Amino acid sequence: MAAKPALRAVAPDETPEPKRDLGLSLSEAIVKGDRLQIEYAQRRDIASKLDGASGPAAAALHRQLSLTNDKIDALESRDEREDDPVARVEDGKFDAAAI
Repeated sequence: MAAKPALRAVAPDETPEPKRDLGLSLSEAIVKGDRLQIEYAQRRDIASKLDGASGPAAAALHRQLSLTNDKIDALESRDEREDDPVARVEDGKFDAAAI
């Protein structure tokens, strides 16, 4: 059984590390369940197959590579925009008559 990582408090100005390609195989990325890592692994797989491809197969791989890059861009930009997955909303005054 793997040991759980130790939890710690973070400083108010501390930011998370940016997501990066961990170099996982496709099956490792799937087991990890991280959509961005799965896309990175798929991109590496497609790129490795491009070297030996020609004709329609190469065209299909280029299209898949382009689509995968678009997905990666979208996932990375989403992570940048959504730095805090929990919404911070000020509590308002409760008005029972409004119900």
